[in-house]
Amino acid sequence: MGKKMDQTRRRALQTVGSVLVAGVAGCSSSDSMEETTDAATETPTTESTATSTANATEEPTSTDGSDADQFVRNPEEVHATLVEETSVSSEEVLIGFRLEDSSLPFTTEVYHAPEDAEVQATETYDTQDLGAVDLLPDPPEALDTVDTDREDVHYGTTSIGEPLMVTLLARQDDEETFEWSSWDRSGYPHDGHEEEDTALEVDCYCGGDVYTAPEGGTWARVIQVTPTEHVEPGTTIALNWTSSRA
Repeated sequence: MGKKMDQTRRRALQTVGSVLVAGVAGCSSSDSMEETTDAATETPTTESTATSTANATEEPTSTDGSDADQFVRNPEEVHATLVEETSVSSEEVLIGFRLEDSSLPFTTEVYHAPEDAEVQATETYDTQDLGAVDLLPDPPEALDTVDTDREDVHYGTTSIGEPLMVTLLARQDDEETFEWSSWDRSGYPHDGHEEEDTALEVDCYCGGDVYTAPEGGTWARVIQVTPTEHVEPGTTIALNWTSSRA
């Protein structure tokens, strides 16, 4: 009898423990658990809300679990810097490219693409001589840049309905081959993610694809961004891609 009661008490304690964990995690909204979940559903204080907002655009990037590197997705801040440091005519749209690659062994470069380039064409080369990269024009022409506290913002202009085509480049010497993926794109005031009536058509430094840069060589990929009629001429747009080791 005593053994049976002990088992019953253990099951009861396990049940209570499970309820407490669920309440703290915010996974249950049952009325019967109202007292348990009060702490989880309590309205955040102003200080905690501010902290949450400040951290919303930052995530650890280091593959070894350290906090040495941080992903920073801050297209609104980049947009403000871009507007301050550049100008665009009332007939054009200015598009900024910020490549958040602080966890990668290279800084992504952005060049104008050749006029006859195929969008999403991707090549690797066993040299870092840009004269040998056929996904660049001759001579290669880098986009203008705006300096920030982190990665520079590369920018160009185009017209409504006209694509701005660029070539992304990676050159690295750290590993025999280095693989990474671009897993996030954000933007301000447009990011091109709308399913209907999109403001931007973005083709495509695609999330989920794995890219490879050879040691001592060059990786190149052609992408383009096209502002649609939903963008006002004279607008400046900041786009941010975040990448990490695959």
